[in-house]
Amino acid sequence: MTEYFTPEEKTPDRPKNNSFDARQISAKDASDHFILSLLVKRTYRISDTGKCALNDEQIPLVGEIAFYDGSPTLVSQDSDLYIFKPFTDVVIKGKARNDRKNNSFQASVQIADSNVGIQVVGNRKVFFNQSGKLEFTEAELVEEVPLRYDFAYGGRDEAAEKKIKLPPPHLTKELPPEMDLLGGNPYRYKRNPAGKGYLVEPVKSSIEQLSLPNLEDPENLLTPESLIVHDPSLWYKMPLPRCTDWVSPMWFPRIAYFGLYNLPGQIGNKLAEIARHWAEPKILSIIPMKGNMDFRCTNGASLGLQLPYIKPKERIRMVNIHPKFKDFVLQLPGEYPDLWVDGRKGKLLSTHPFIQTIVIEPDENRVSILWRGSGPAIRPYFDEELKTMPYKVEWQKQ
Repeated sequence: MTEYFTPEEKTPDRPKNNSFDARQISAKDASDHFILSLLVKRTYRISDTGKCALNDEQIPLVGEIAFYDGSPTLVSQDSDLYIFKPFTDVVIKGKARNDRKNNSFQASVQIADSNVGIQVVGNRKVFFNQSGKLEFTEAELVEEVPLRYDFAYGGRDEAAEKKIKLPPPHLTKELPPEMDLLGGNPYRYKRNPAGKGYLVEPVKSSIEQLSLPNLEDPENLLTPESLIVHDPSLWYKMPLPRCTDWVSPMWFPRIAYFGLYNLPGQIGNKLAEIARHWAEPKILSIIPMKGNMDFRCTNGASLGLQLPYIKPKERIRMVNIHPKFKDFVLQLPGEYPDLWVDGRKGKLLSTHPFIQTIVIEPDENRVSILWRGSGPAIRPYFDEELKTMPYKVEWQKQ
C-alpha cells in the first residue's frame, strides 16, 4: 500500500494520515556528511495470541524527552527524533509479575540470541546483627514490581551528599529553581542515580534507613559484604542496574558516548558493560569535550536491549511480565515501509529502512515501532523547509 504524504497536506479538507506518524529531519551522520532521515512510527494492538494488528489510535512521534512525575532524571519517554541509531532500542514499559506467593522470582526478555534476566525481590532492609555485621532482612512477599529504574540498584548516598559545600546563595539566586546543584556529585551512582541501595560511606543511620533494590542483576546480586562502596571512584565495580525502561542521557554509559564524562583512570578493561558485550571497548577512548561523540549515545534502551537491527517478523518472548500470561510471545507484525526522502529538484531518494525503536506496553496491549530511512542531502535543511518537503511511504508485508 502506497501512502504519499507531505506535511502541507494537513488541512481540514485533507486530514493528516491516521495509520502512522512521520517526519523528515536533517543533520550529519557519523562520517560528517549531511543526510536527510525519514522517521515513520506505527502503533499496533497486541492480541492474546501475540499477534499484531494496526491500532485505531496512533501514537505520535515524540519530540522532547519526558520524565516521570517527581523525578528530574527518570526518563518516561526518550525523543524519537534521532537522525540515526546504530542499534534497535527495545523498551518494555510494564511490570514484573509473580505467579506464585513467594519473595523472589525472575522476569526475562528474550529476543533472537539475547536473553536478559532480572531478579525480582520483595522489600528488604539492612541491619546490624549481634556480631555487628551487616545483614539483609528476609524479603517480603512480592506480587509485582514496575520495571522502572527507581526500583533497580542505584541511588545516592544522601548523608555523604550533605557534606558537600554549595556556593553561597548570592551566587546561585539567578539560576533556574529546578537546577540540581548536586547533580554531578560523586555520591550518586553513575549508572542509575534514581535507584535503591547505593551507599558510599558506612554511616550507621544511612545503613539503617537504606532501601534495597527490588530489581537486580541475577549474575551479580547485592550482598551485605558488597553493600558499601567506600571509595566513590570505584562505582564501576558495583552491580549493573537491571530494568527494561529508558536510560537517561545523563547516566553511564550513555553519557560517555555523548563525550560528556571522564571515566576513572584505573578502570582499564574492568567495565562490566564491556565484559557482557553491552558496550564497546571504544567507550574507554572517548575523550570528553573533544567533539568525538559516538552515535551509540542515541540508543536509550536498557543494557542488553540495544540489539543489532531487529527484523520485521522477530519474536519477543516475555516471562513474568504480561498481565495475563506467565510466558508470552509477541510476534512483530511482519510489515515494513519502503521509504523515500526528498532528493530535491523534484526527485525522491529511495532508502533502506531500519527499525530504530520498539516500545512494548503489555498492560495496554500495545506496541509502537519506529522506522528510519536515510539518504544523502546536499546541505542542511531548516525546519520551515522540512515542513513542505515531500516524502513517500509504501508499506510491504514480509
